[in-house]
Amino acid sequence: MLASFGLGACNYLDIEPVGKVIPHKVTEFRALMVSGYQRYPWSAGKCYTGLLSDEADSLYKEEFFGDEGVPLEYNLTWQYDGRMREYEWRMYYHSIFLANSVIGGVMGADQDSEESKEQIMAEAYAMRAYNHFELVNLYAKWYDPATAATDKGVPISIYTDIEQPYEPNTVTEVYGQIVSDLDSAALLMQVDVQTDVNLNYRFSKKALKAFDARVRLYMQDWQKAYDVATSLLPVCELQNLEGITGYSDKKLPWKATSVEAILALDRPFAGGNGDLRNAAMLSDQMLGLLDPTDYRRNFIKKKNRYENMDYANPILVGYSVDRSSTDRISIRSAEVWLIAAEAAAHLPGKLQEAKNYLTEVQKNRFTPEGAAAKKAEVDAMDEAALLTEIYNERAREFLMEGHRWFDLRRTTRPRIEKIVDGSTYVLQQNDSRYVLPYPFSAVESNPELGK
Repeated sequence: MLASFGLGACNYLDIEPVGKVIPHKVTEFRALMVSGYQRYPWSAGKCYTGLLSDEADSLYKEEFFGDEGVPLEYNLTWQYDGRMREYEWRMYYHSIFLANSVIGGVMGADQDSEESKEQIMAEAYAMRAYNHFELVNLYAKWYDPATAATDKGVPISIYTDIEQPYEPNTVTEVYGQIVSDLDSAALLMQVDVQTDVNLNYRFSKKALKAFDARVRLYMQDWQKAYDVATSLLPVCELQNLEGITGYSDKKLPWKATSVEAILALDRPFAGGNGDLRNAAMLSDQMLGLLDPTDYRRNFIKKKNRYENMDYANPILVGYSVDRSSTDRISIRSAEVWLIAAEAAAHLPGKLQEAKNYLTEVQKNRFTPEGAAAKKAEVDAMDEAALLTEIYNERAREFLMEGHRWFDLRRTTRPRIEKIVDGSTYVLQQNDSRYVLPYPFSAVESNPELGK
């Protein structure tokens, strides 16, 4: 995938088009589309929201390169006053801008390859939707059917004019654009599944449907989320984790090489030593969700400090996720199963069906004894308890991948307490800080956002 991303270095069209080259051929629009994927903040995007959530409660500063990571302390403690590290804004809109450029010109391109124009255009619609979805979930209130029509969202961008005013749209309008783009992409998409592991950062029919299920879940359109997710289940194989212990095993569900991979674009929060993603220590709450019968516990690692180079007596700092800097995953089979479970739990007469979808995931993540115990617990649950268990399963499954903060926002928005450097910080139940303010840099360059 990284090799394919290298094509993004070709500046066929930049956000500030000084000396730009206008694409005319299908291959040039493909390169432009690859650049759109590359400009998407796959490395520094939503995975950093793990610091805002209840997943992480401390930082191991020795892992930082110099002082680059210091602002992350303010992210960890919800101090939205200009000191925290900004979450991406410009890169999302840059990726949208490139997708808009493809949408506006690819169908009139000269055919110089066997690739269809429709496929490239479909991917552009899908990426435009994907970027808007990330933005609205970072910088706006969660989708509440009762208030979405008046809740302030983010600007919708569907033109290539860089001088256009970027005024915020409502949450309803943003989701309406996302759904419209998904529908447009579905009419044009040619590729059923990206079978080449080096290309599965690109959208396909399967990835598009899975993303559609996610969008419908966030919109609380339980019936549509259920219909789309369950239609995909027959082709969403789950990987049993028994016998897999090394973090580099290519079969792991959060790797682009896994049978579970549907879309492999985003990078999880974790990496090698010295990587900021490796500096977040997991909270006791998250560790408590991973009991000894859970195979995923094998992919949590100790972080030790050594004083005076005394390697015989390590001092435990905490635990972090054991992921590789090359891992890429955005949508995988387990998410589709869990979407089906959550949606079914909200629908009349489908409680047992919801339990079956949940336990199918757990059967592949726990030891046989652990899975049997989980099944007995789940079978005895009412709807409220089942939904809590589904949320917990999502927390275990997508640990530090960027899902948890979004899930907390759209579900229960609980009270979270963190003690950092001796000081206590609290995010109250339904706290207004569950909505990030627009980045200071974005407001400075576009005063319309502050209105």
